[in-house]
Amino acid sequence: MLLGLAVLLLTAAYLSSAPDAPKSEPVSAEELQAGRTYLSVMAEKDPALVDQVLKQRRAEKLDREREELVQKLCSGEADVWSMFQDFVLLGDSRAVGLYYYKFLDKSRVLADGGNTIRNVAEHMQQIKDLNPSSIFLCYGLNDVSIGYWDTPESYAEEMLEVVQGLQQQLPQARIVISSILPARDPAFERASKWREIPAYSAAVEKLCREKGIAFANNDKIAEEHAALWDPDGIHLQRPFYQYWGSNLIVAALQEQQPGTEADGEVRDHE
Repeated sequence: MLLGLAVLLLTAAYLSSAPDAPKSEPVSAEELQAGRTYLSVMAEKDPALVDQVLKQRRAEKLDREREELVQKLCSGEADVWSMFQDFVLLGDSRAVGLYYYKFLDKSRVLADGGNTIRNVAEHMQQIKDLNPSSIFLCYGLNDVSIGYWDTPESYAEEMLEVVQGLQQQLPQARIVISSILPARDPAFERASKWREIPAYSAAVEKLCREKGIAFANNDKIAEEHAALWDPDGIHLQRPFYQYWGSNLIVAALQEQQPGTEADGEVRDHE
């Protein structure tokens, strides 16, 4: 009984603070006080309980609003960066731009130049401490050129191992893999292997479809906004991050089951 009241209290508090929040059923003063008392006691005994209930309520609210949110993101109506809540994003120098341009909090963007998926393990304690609901993996540039993997298939297999490691440590977190953004001339003079990025990205996408892992396909936005690459043919200009961020959030919102394909691409909203 008291647990139900506590959940009701948390739900009302969370929903009432959100834009366009639905009106909840009136709760008596006695019920509110009972819920507050219960939460206070449980927070002292197990602070994680309150966080768990809030995450559950947030997830349920997102489920109800998923279709509307996807439509707003695709049209550019929604502020994509406000959608990155309770997350961790890992990646390479391209992902660094997400905090360098002050789109996202640096403490939740665990990215650095030269990183590959093999760097995920060294961040595991940080990820566990942050205990995110969503984990975004934005790698690939260095992975393809560095030579650790001889074939796209062997790279996809190790990506699966990385995902499974994250799932083991954070079973409640939703994992989203970004497709590998392409390189462009004159980058191939620096590393000709970057011409193989599409094959590596396709192998990862195939694996995601088979295993039901959320995948953000960036091929369309990369083609449409090729002018937003830096002159080095590798790094990204500030405006491109809006499209990339929207793709990541759309992929996180969409449900995907093994053997199905989720369209994780936003439409142009310039």
